[in-house]
Amino acid sequence: MLKKVLVGMFGAALIAGIGMTTAQAYDVKPAKLWVTAIAIGTPIVGAEIKVGDEECTTGNNGTCVFELRPGTYAISVHEHGGQSAHKEVSLEEGNILFVSLDLGAKARHPSGSH
Repeated sequence: MLKKVLVGMFGAALIAGIGMTTAQAYDVKPAKLWVTAIAIGTPIVGAEIKVGDEECTTGNNGTCVFELRPGTYAISVHEHGGQSAHKEVSLEEGNILFVSLDLGAKARHPSGSH
């Protein structure tokens, strides 16, 4: 009888231990970071945006979307005319964050658009 109880307790401990390992190894829900490059309110087409190790070139809306693990990230935006902007953000699991970086009037194309 005592042997059955000990085997049962060992089995329960083993199962509980496996359950803890599984719970500790869950996937972290990524955060979404939307970064928009603008020049005095106008989206910049073709700007290079870098967040951590991820890079993206903006399209017509001047925006890149990144899915990232929680943490603190440095954002840098560079446009073809040499203007740049930088910002640091902290992301938590499942967050959605929108960031606009204004590169100023010098980043705006002489025609008034990009």
